[in-house]
Amino acid sequence: MALTEEDLSVVLENGIDPENPGKYADLLEDLQGNILRGHGRDHSVHLFLEFHADKVDSAKEWVENFAKNYIKSAQQQFDESARYRKEGVNGGLFANFFLSKDGYKYFGVKPFKMPKDEPFRFGMKNEAVKNLLGDPPVEEWETGYQQTLHALIIMADDDVVDLLQGVNQMTQDLRTVATIVHREDGFILRNSEGQIIEHFGFVDGISQPLFLKRDIVRSRVNNCNFSQWDPRAPLSIVVEKDRNGQKEDSYGSYLVYRKLEQNVKGWNENVASLAKELKVEPEFVGASTMGRFKDGTPLTMADVPSHAVTPTNNFNFDEDTKAMKCPFHAHIRKTNPRGDTGRVESAPNAEQALETELGHRIARRGISYGDNDINHEPETGSGLLFLCFQATIENQFNFIQSAWANQPKFVQVDVGPDPVISPPGSQNWTKEWGKEATENRPFKLWMKVKGGEYFFAPSISCLANMTSL
Repeated sequence: MALTEEDLSVVLENGIDPENPGKYADLLEDLQGNILRGHGRDHSVHLFLEFHADKVDSAKEWVENFAKNYIKSAQQQFDESARYRKEGVNGGLFANFFLSKDGYKYFGVKPFKMPKDEPFRFGMKNEAVKNLLGDPPVEEWETGYQQTLHALIIMADDDVVDLLQGVNQMTQDLRTVATIVHREDGFILRNSEGQIIEHFGFVDGISQPLFLKRDIVRSRVNNCNFSQWDPRAPLSIVVEKDRNGQKEDSYGSYLVYRKLEQNVKGWNENVASLAKELKVEPEFVGASTMGRFKDGTPLTMADVPSHAVTPTNNFNFDEDTKAMKCPFHAHIRKTNPRGDTGRVESAPNAEQALETELGHRIARRGISYGDNDINHEPETGSGLLFLCFQATIENQFNFIQSAWANQPKFVQVDVGPDPVISPPGSQNWTKEWGKEATENRPFKLWMKVKGGEYFFAPSISCLANMTSL
């Protein structure tokens, strides 16, 4: 029996257990890995493809072979992780395959069988989408992202040599049906404590929606039984029915891909300058911008780093409603307000407001690129390959970016935009604060969009039967 809407929208006490999946078995077998939890590899290669115009049939066959020989399902990903924990056997090469709206058109998929999300059907280069997000003109994007992108392949492994060998082997056959128009090489960046960080030096990936039992049980122990913040999430925020799947429970997910260049030297100089002006420690200025200290300690819980090996995510802003500890404009508060929308005038009741906020969450799967020496301060050429999965781009990523991060009146008047990811030229910022304020905001543009696209992760049964589409 197929999964019901209730099956997808319920928040399970301990999440889905891949060891005993029950009614979720078919979904896990047909859903690509990396969606319900990250693939966990330290290195990855991202290949953006444009298929040859006269090779549609051959391209379909190639995709079928790729799906059968490389792609791992959510269930297989879990099984390999369990085997690694028990026997130390590495899962090896991991792969995903995604299609853009142009990719679906290339393969002749009829409109009613394509993923229905409106931003996906427009594409990230669309003028209305670009204006909504505050992105720079497409002409300023890196050349590869300006091209027609039919598909994206992600291949990952802990061993970079094995990864490159696998990529080279796979691309030999690919040349007969497609051109690789762009490539990105990503890696996990770690600090001296072994924690995963981004280029500004902040611990990353702490707050994520959780779907699977192992992740939930582990998080519950580390976060005091979710007494202040519950990260558990229903499948309905991350999966969408695949209209081309071959099973009753064939699902996929929308992927937002954005290359974000980080000016580390500029960021550090700006932090130091502002700290001197305000007569406070630089680490406090950085924390006030992010909402956490570099080690992940929430600013609302402490005014100095705790140096905990596993930073807590068990906090909210119930005791900081006036933002005296964590500013309203701080990145983590702007993008995950944790109930703030229930405290403003004319807001719905707090419980309803929080429930609405939770529906906007995204599953982030980003990875760094560029310089991998944490002692360096690159100005260009390094940053974050931002990836996130969701059930609807319009109500999740696009909403967070445009209605929360870019909006100077969120969560209340005069808060200002997110100083980390809101571009100074974004429509909301310039309209509300004016050109002069845009040019003189305390934090300049230290993170720049270099390009991106919207994709859909088709079910494995769809990809393995492409010739039947």
